[in-house]
Amino acid sequence: MKAATGAQMRQIEELANQHGYRYEDMMERAGRTAANWIREECLPGLAASRITIVCGKGNNGGDGYVIARHLAASASVTLIRAQGPAATAIGSLNERMLPAAVNVLDYQEEPYLCSAAIGDAALLVDCVYGVGFHGPFSAEIAPLIQRMNKATGYKVAVDMPSGVPADGSAAEPDAFLPDVTLTFTAVKVGLDAGVAGAIRVLDIGIASDIVEQVLGERSITPELVRSCLTPRLADSHKGTYGRLLTVCGSYGMAGAALLCARGALRSGVGLLTAAVPHSLYPIMAPVLPEAVFAPLPETEEGTFAADAEEAILNRAATADAVVLGCGIGTHEQTQSLVRSLRHRLCCPLILDADGINAVSAHTLLEETASSPLILTPHPGEMARLLEISVTQVQQNRAQIARRFADEFHAVLVLKGHRTLVAAPGRPLLVNETGNPGMATGGSGDVLAGIIGSLVAQGMDPYYAAVCGVYLHGAAGDRAAERLSQHSMLPSDIIEELGGLFLNFEK
Repeated sequence: MKAATGAQMRQIEELANQHGYRYEDMMERAGRTAANWIREECLPGLAASRITIVCGKGNNGGDGYVIARHLAASASVTLIRAQGPAATAIGSLNERMLPAAVNVLDYQEEPYLCSAAIGDAALLVDCVYGVGFHGPFSAEIAPLIQRMNKATGYKVAVDMPSGVPADGSAAEPDAFLPDVTLTFTAVKVGLDAGVAGAIRVLDIGIASDIVEQVLGERSITPELVRSCLTPRLADSHKGTYGRLLTVCGSYGMAGAALLCARGALRSGVGLLTAAVPHSLYPIMAPVLPEAVFAPLPETEEGTFAADAEEAILNRAATADAVVLGCGIGTHEQTQSLVRSLRHRLCCPLILDADGINAVSAHTLLEETASSPLILTPHPGEMARLLEISVTQVQQNRAQIARRFADEFHAVLVLKGHRTLVAAPGRPLLVNETGNPGMATGGSGDVLAGIIGSLVAQGMDPYYAAVCGVYLHGAAGDRAAERLSQHSMLPSDIIEELGGLFLNFEK
């Protein structure tokens, strides 16, 4: 079953609302379905039928009000308002619909009565935060959750245990620990047995195609790629097809800059400027006559120096896209340069390889950049970026890709077998082209150049990434058919791009 973040659940509910599912009806179905599950699965096994439901002020609390209403005829129900009255319109509606049989307590005004109700409950239901929790607990709520954890009754969390973020980030140390979590429509990324107990996904009637539209992994098809590629105009000129700036290479890594530039040129960009450390210029100029070169200041190790920044910005001022990172190395000055350029560039930025290694999730959030961002990490780079293990990345590729794209407002190309492309509000797409022969140093540099070329030509960054990974993989498949997976090289991928584009032009 595909997992969802809190943001994706909001997208699902918004789409459902647009298709005629009213928000109040969704809350009613969620609460009624949870109440029915509790009545059928829990109440028969309890020695007493005393239920305490702890409700927050948001819509998770609204679910709790519905649950209380539907269980009032089957059990003795006490409802605790943890944060005062409901603060949402549909939550308030259901609060007003509570029957007189439900004993309502306010935690802020009656903490001792609330503590007693929690301790006496045969069944304790957590409806404080749901998927909306972002932490940390407030000073008022933390003792309440601690008291709930000490209770001896059977514990049920609704949608998410309080203190556990739906997006999979770290749970609060004192998060609610239920025996079972009743979640709606789809399992949440943050749920696992260690924090949620047994997990039950309840259907509340949202059509599966709506859920699939948000969570579904769709394959990139040739038809989709063809629809994104536009014919060349008869009266066009080199300026019609964009200006790309590549900031790549270092002493000993001229090949990375060369492969990126050649991949971009073979993908149709009109004008390419290759910014390189000064010592690389005489190496690259004879083998890349189609490019304009910008030899720039370098460190003693042959990487971009910090004082190359203004020259790069001047070149970028007339560019339609920038590729930054292929083979630039990890010198301190160069990494500092990357971090500064990330926030000063005004055109779309494709960040690859050492460019990704120069930043972290923290530095990406330090300042909001106005220009679109595409990142193209392999699993190791993704692990370093998020400070997790490669195993964690590989076991949760889809969830991590979606969550990263949403949080950082970026297009993410998570490379590897079945490369994923994620972007905020867009379908998660999986690439089926490519083969193990492409697992060779330099292949990723070619991909960065292809994507940068398509962005510079005016393609939407998301679709440039989608088309880029498909074309890169398909060219790799053609190279493998001609040369074998063992013998093919990244430069062979570039040479196959021409025949591939020819097929799409027919």
